[in-house]
Amino acid sequence: MSSISVTLCAEVPELGESPGALSWSMVEAWAVAMREEVPAAALAASLEQVQDQLIDRVCGPRWLPVRGLPAPFACPGCGVMQDFARKGKRTRPRRIDTSVGVVRLQLANVGCRDCGRVFAPLLLMLDLTGRRRTDRLAVDLAELASQMSFARAGAVARRFGAPGSAGRAHQAVADIAPRLEAVGQVDLGGPPRAAVVVLDGTGVRAGRRRLGVNTNIALGLTAREGPRRRRRASTALLGLTVDQPWSAMRHQLDGLEAPAVVVVDGEVAVTRVAAATWPDTPIQRCWWHLARALRWALYADKAPHRWSRNKRGELTALLRGVARDHLTHAQALARYDAFTDTVRAEGHHAATELLDGARDQVFTCLQPAVGRELAHLGGPELGSGLLERVMRELNARTDIGGSRWSIEGLRDLITIQLARMTQHPAWSTLRESTHPPNTITFKINHLKFNAG
Repeated sequence: MSSISVTLCAEVPELGESPGALSWSMVEAWAVAMREEVPAAALAASLEQVQDQLIDRVCGPRWLPVRGLPAPFACPGCGVMQDFARKGKRTRPRRIDTSVGVVRLQLANVGCRDCGRVFAPLLLMLDLTGRRRTDRLAVDLAELASQMSFARAGAVARRFGAPGSAGRAHQAVADIAPRLEAVGQVDLGGPPRAAVVVLDGTGVRAGRRRLGVNTNIALGLTAREGPRRRRRASTALLGLTVDQPWSAMRHQLDGLEAPAVVVVDGEVAVTRVAAATWPDTPIQRCWWHLARALRWALYADKAPHRWSRNKRGELTALLRGVARDHLTHAQALARYDAFTDTVRAEGHHAATELLDGARDQVFTCLQPAVGRELAHLGGPELGSGLLERVMRELNARTDIGGSRWSIEGLRDLITIQLARMTQHPAWSTLRESTHPPNTITFKINHLKFNAG
């Protein structure tokens, strides 16, 4: 364990009432300037001291070289771990972008006496060979870019002393997304099971098609916690596809254990995927989507506007009453059938077909077996609101007026955003590896006046 000292010198005005005297605004501005420059400069000075100690250790003193000394690194050319010679320092500093600013290192070279290879051992020891940006900075920029525009993410990074720009934030997203390959892959470390699986999709303006592409998401509900009426849901990202049909989600869902219930919005392709993946798992039709679909079905039937609006209100009140009155499965179906008959009596075929098709799935939540399976969650899910909230944040980030995403860029951004929001194991592992707790002790020495 070696000790490194870095000295900070500053010319501070004296306290007083004269113009230019020391004031709090001046001190605060000084501290902000130090926050932007001192950490990177201190890191560079410390690493150069470590480098000098390393060179002395493997090559001997500057004017008295020693042959055959062992080294903690191997020659990248032949793999030899001893007998290196000094080869001077590079004239051009090596720039490395870090989360504390731009670090410029004056690298020292050594030469292998066996193969003649010349290299910088400090880069080899710190795993910085061929790199100009640290992983921590890339993760920080990608995390910012998943919550705001690339330009703003770069501006926020610069405000805290990190080298950031729109281009750097964009490149960080492209670099970090491939490292989250476990998203949607159970065998690579993805979540293996969730009690409730919610399937839904949203459209994003991307690609060459005028209406954009579909982003399909499989979200899992794993737990609920917190006080009553303020329960918070713990979610897991189970699957994600961009610009692909729902059938492409099958290979991501096949590795999951069967959930207690699957919540769908009523789209045929979504229901087909859920039924084909888990044939024995009950399917719950989202209540919010059912009332919304009834609106469009009545519109297709050219139903009178006032009557159509009243019917949508009746259906919403029926569904809420079923939950509020704690009806049994049979009682709920009886009310539902009576409501369907009122629509059928008016000859609205599209609306009747919708209600009949949803009948077997609309009250799955009331089945006793489902209730027992999800009792630990406080009750079953009645709709896809859990996923709708996630997609609202996703759309807020991607739905930027006048802009159109590329398919690859959209997939990278959404992967990072959803992995971060759901604390996917791949994201948590990556962030822990790039943001480890500090284990190097340090202290700040203060000069004491009138000592003794």
